[in-house]
Amino acid sequence: MENLIKYINIYGNYTFGEKQFNEVDNILFSLIVYLNFEGLFKNKITIEEISKLYFQKFNENKINNFSSLQKKITKLLKMMATKTRFKNVEIYDYIKIKEDTQFGAMSFRFNKNELYISYEGTDSSLIGWKENFETSYKFPIKSQEESIKYINAVTKKKDKIIYIGGHSKGGNLAMCAGMYAKTEIKKKIKKIYNNDGPGFNIEQFNSKDWNNIQNKLITIAPEDSIVAYLLNHQNNIKIIKSTAKSIKQHDPTTWECFGEFFETGTRTETSKELETKITKWVNNYDYAKREKFVSTIFNLIETSYSKVKTTSKTSQLSTFISIIKETTKLNKKEKEFIIDVIKTLFITKEEQKEKQNEKNKN
Repeated sequence: MENLIKYINIYGNYTFGEKQFNEVDNILFSLIVYLNFEGLFKNKITIEEISKLYFQKFNENKINNFSSLQKKITKLLKMMATKTRFKNVEIYDYIKIKEDTQFGAMSFRFNKNELYISYEGTDSSLIGWKENFETSYKFPIKSQEESIKYINAVTKKKDKIIYIGGHSKGGNLAMCAGMYAKTEIKKKIKKIYNNDGPGFNIEQFNSKDWNNIQNKLITIAPEDSIVAYLLNHQNNIKIIKSTAKSIKQHDPTTWECFGEFFETGTRTETSKELETKITKWVNNYDYAKREKFVSTIFNLIETSYSKVKTTSKTSQLSTFISIIKETTKLNKKEKEFIIDVIKTLFITKEEQKEKQNEKNKN
């Protein structure tokens, strides 16, 4: 978090004319879209103006009830609203859809003829997470359709240079928009930022549309990433350092930067191991079986959600694993696969060693 704060404090004193748009700016814009601006938006508004309205709507007590990520992004917004680089950036076409899909997007005009289109990643809703899994057997999913409609609708004739980006599922939506936008819009796209977002099924991956965005696509992933390696993905992923461990590295506020660049890192063995396991699972199931598997899992989650939600954080993992073990709709191998992945994602190597040492003592 301190790295993004330092970036805003230092680079916030330069205009985009003095210091060009960069990959860290991309992250900041891809995070702001996560915040709830419903009821605050005009047709056109600056970051400074939206910040004032936002903090009038959400006082300190309300912000204290936000998720950890929302609190961090709220802090970044407050800082950006005071800086030369960001405060006069104009925001357009804010949208949130929560029925039948989880989709959010907004556009940032940071120079007269330059636009950054930001797609929201997965929020805490079940429909949002279910859509992530649906990409393993279905294309396009609803939010992917919306991403294409959005870029085609909001791009203006005066937009000469377009950047597209998003975090997590938002990164996938940015790639999808870049692949299937109108031809005249594609020509204006300079870069597509996939910030630790998943890839595509083999049909899209082998398509001409995918091949056509490769010279514009930048995929950024932390050292322990698994999300960026889901399904078929770009080969030359930029690996960066994070101050967090395991799945918590998916949070971009933990990514380390040096000035306008992220610190180069090295992919971990845990990340490679998880990719191998998940790829093996994907290759063993056709689309129909994947759909049945995902449907079973999310029916299970939906019926057990209240039980998991009311459990203390320290025992949520064991509670969820026990629920999976109890279901009769999954075979033994499917249960073992899910439990193995969950443990690998949410328990760090250090925690695993500690638990093993405790068992050995007993």
